[in-house]
Formats: sequence, structure tokens, C-alpha cells
Amino acid sequence: MTWLKAIFIGLLLLVIVAISGFFIWLAPVGAGYTAKVLCSQIFVSGLSSERALREDVLSDNNSLLSLITANIDLRHQTVSAHAFGFRTRVAVYRPNLGCTLTDPDHVASLQNTAPVLRPIPPQPLMTAPLPPGTDRRKFNNILADAMDEPTIEPSRRTRAIVVLYKGRVIAERYGEGITVNTPLTGWSMSKSAFSALLGRMRLNGMLPPLNYPVSINEWDTRPNDPRVKITYDELLQMSSGLEFDESYWNPVSDVVQMLFVAPSAAGLAVSKPLAQTPGTVWAYNSGTTNVLSAAMRNLSMSMQQYQALPTELLFRPLGMRHAVIETDSDGYLVGSSFMHATGREWAKLGQLYLQDGVWNGTRLLPKGWVAHATSPAPNAPDGAYGAHWWLKLPDYGNKLSQKGSTLPEIVPADAFFALGHDGQSLSIIPSKDLVIVRLGLTRSHNAFNPRQFVGGIASLFPAHQDDPARDNTTDDIDTPSR
Repeated sequence: MTWLKAIFIGLLLLVIVAISGFFIWLAPVGAGYTAKVLCSQIFVSGLSSERALREDVLSDNNSLLSLITANIDLRHQTVSAHAFGFRTRVAVYRPNLGCTLTDPDHVASLQNTAPVLRPIPPQPLMTAPLPPGTDRRKFNNILADAMDEPTIEPSRRTRAIVVLYKGRVIAERYGEGITVNTPLTGWSMSKSAFSALLGRMRLNGMLPPLNYPVSINEWDTRPNDPRVKITYDELLQMSSGLEFDESYWNPVSDVVQMLFVAPSAAGLAVSKPLAQTPGTVWAYNSGTTNVLSAAMRNLSMSMQQYQALPTELLFRPLGMRHAVIETDSDGYLVGSSFMHATGREWAKLGQLYLQDGVWNGTRLLPKGWVAHATSPAPNAPDGAYGAHWWLKLPDYGNKLSQKGSTLPEIVPADAFFALGHDGQSLSIIPSKDLVIVRLGLTRSHNAFNPRQFVGGIASLFPAHQDDPARDNTTDDIDTPSR
């Protein structure tokens, strides 16, 4: 019977380890994710509590999150979540800042702090019919297929599609309960918008040249800290050399802890040590955007001014009345992941880049900013990444990349993209005068093929000659090396 006793003790130890692991590592992530996502979907996007819980949190049989209990306070606009009464996290909604994840003790102080901003005047996009000669039936079939579900159980969950041709809306589709005024989560598309915000700062003289080192207090005050040599451009091009685990499946990875556990996303990001010499290795790293966010705070006169930068520099000139970039508990903008905007507002960002940074005849981004953002970063594999913009569109449905694929090259070579978790995409195709937005909640790569979607639409429109007025110089963004 000794071996039976040993097996029993072994199984008991495994159960104890599993339960301990849940409360130490998994429960805080589950509670943080549930509180944050529910808060944003309910109070920013305006979804019902039941739908936000069913779709945005519990869809696709997420067993971990089903163990989390959420409490939604519509009156005080907060969402708290916990695992069996332990590890409670709270997300607080504030006007102009969206939802912020924090601990219960900090809720009151957060609710009393939010920037007061002037209303943004509307700048509605004009609409237009399909251009003559466009195959209307094929075009509508592509849109209908993107909105449809491939199986009985919903898995594609497309929530919004907006297509601009020559700056005008030629088509848009919305899922049930989603409207033209519904702000939707961009996840990592936020990085590309944050790049535009940095461009606005550079044009206004608030940001030094991109090859200058970033100013981070934690680095600057430590003697001989090698991180002080990291430049803005190395961060934008994902070649900072900072150690960072981008594994979303791992609850203790840097990216998961940064977004859903750490009190400060920016604080965790700037605390990471160097793993490589800056500028030598490309590695996609969400922490880099939040390092840039911390640098932006140092360049601002006050927290109030800093938190107002997205609205005053980017959203107001474009008329993005519903857009918001949310903050961490310390007040830093989570530029890596937490921007929300309507389908048309995401399209405006794309149109700004298609027009080389000019909006209504006014230059909003420095000359050469778009050209630099859409040029392959040094060491980026297959030239797939620029400066916070993707230059290749993945083909998840066929597990093949755009280059080297045996499939036809259906996406124009000059296209570039803002891409985000759950199938978010903003595609800009200058040669076709097209901007294509697709937003949804697609967790299976087999449920939706972005390359077929974007390439299919692009194939229906004629190409045009390059714009001779496009300025590809970089004089306004760089200076000779220090």
C-alpha cells in the first residue's frame, strides 16, 4: 500500500501546486483582463454588459476566464473582477481617458482626475458611389463574406468594415448593435496611431530628431546605464534591444503582465534590461511603444498636457470625436494596445498616411514621416516591418506569408498596414487610392483571411501613377548622428 500512498501524496501535491499557481499567476491576469475588457466594451464602445461578457470575455470557451467573477457598476462606471474573492482588480471609466485598470484602493483617486477637453468639431467623411467599371457584385460579395460566419458557432465576428476610395466612403458594413458612432478596440493598431502622434509632436517642435536618444528618467539617473543610447527610431523600428517576452499565451510574460497586472504599463516597459545591442536585432515588442509613451511624458510640461496630446494633436485635426487612448494606473498612455475609435475614424488615420501626412491641405506630419514609417526597418525579417507600421500582411488562413508564397500576389506591393489582436486591420494601398478598415473579434486564424479580403477588394480597382508631389525626403525627421 506504500505505492498507493505515494501516488495519493503526489496527486495531492500536484493539486496544491495547480491551485497555488492559479491564485499566484492566473487569477490576477484573469481578473485584470476581465475588468479591463468589460469596462472598455461597456463604457467606451457602448455594448451591453451581457454581450461584452459573452463575446469579448468568454467567447471561444475560455475556461480560465469562466472562473472569474465580474461586478459591473453602471452608476459609478466601474467594473471589478476577482477569483473566488481573491486578487480583485478594478477598471474605472473616465471621460476622455476611457478605462483604467487599477487596484480597489486607487479607484477614488482616479475618478477625481481626468483632463477637461474642448469638444471636437465634426469632420464627416464624404460618401461616393463605386467608381464606374467596378464589379459591384464581386465587391459586395467580398463584403458579405467578411460579415458572414463560416460555421454555425460564431468565430469571425466582424464588427465593422469601412472602405475609402480617393478619401470618400464607398462602402461600410456593421455588425449587430454596432454603428458608425461605435468606438472599437484597435489593440496593436494603436501602435501605428501612436506613431502618428509622435509625428505630430515632431512637426510641432516637441520631439527631437528620431536618431536622438529617448529621455527616460530611470535610465538617465543611473550611472553608465547602456539604455540611454536607445533612440526614438530604434524603438519605432522594434530594434531597441530591450528584453521583452511578447508571448500572449504565457500569463507571466512581459506583455500580459504589462497590460493586465502591473500597476504601470510604462513602468514595466522601462524597467526591462538590454538583451541585445540597440539597433542590431529586430524583435516585435509592445513594451517599446510604452517606453515612447514615458518619453512623451518627459517632453510634456504636465500630466494634464501629456494626457491631452492625442486629442489636441491628432484627434482634433482629423475630427476623431469618439477616439480615445486609455492610460495605466499611473496616468501613462498605453499606446501599445488601448486605443478605441470608430471604423470611420480608423479610416481617417489611414487616409492621413495615404495623403503623405496632409489633411485638408494642411501638413500634419513632417515631410518624409510616412516614407520613413513605410520603409523596411533594418533587420526586420522579409522587410515586413517599418516604423510602427507593418509592410506585409499575414495570410493566416493558408499559413503563408505574402512573400515567398505559392499563392498569387493579390495584395499590392505598396500596401502597408496597422494590425491588431483579434483580427483588427487598417490597410492603406496608395497605388489604388484605397483605405480598408476591418474590425472584429476573430480569435481563430482560420476564421478570416485578411490577405484574401484586402487583396480581393484591391483587385477590383485600377492602379494609378505615383503622385509626383509625394515628398520622400527625411529632412524634417532626422539630423546627422550625434
